[in-house]
Amino acid sequence: MPIDTNARAARVIQLDPDNAAVGWMFRHGHRLDRVTAIEELTLFLMSEYAMTERAAEIAALQAYAETSSVSQLASIDIDASTAHLVVLRTTGGRAVAFTVDDLMRTLEQARADGRARVVNNDTRTPVVLNQ
Repeated sequence: MPIDTNARAARVIQLDPDNAAVGWMFRHGHRLDRVTAIEELTLFLMSEYAMTERAAEIAALQAYAETSSVSQLASIDIDASTAHLVVLRTTGGRAVAFTVDDLMRTLEQARADGRARVVNNDTRTPVVLNQ
């Protein structure tokens, strides 16, 4: 089955050029490892935009995800996802389901393999997985 490039292009989400977190990540994050980029962006947002740590942390995680996935045609289907299910849409539009149990098993395996990293050692959050 051929891939419809017009339909695929219509699904590509444009990043917000006015988003300070995305802008910082494009300027600085690409030369840093994942944990350092998220930690430094969180600190930047807290100091420059007076964001709470929790809000800055979420903005940094979102900016990292958006900029590191900018050429990825698969995406999370927000409309189909719930508090207990994340639906990934592959390039061809196929739904792939990840339950909270699936994700927790992935996290536990990453911890066992030494791939789970804490961004902020003081608060012990957030945890990200190394590739």
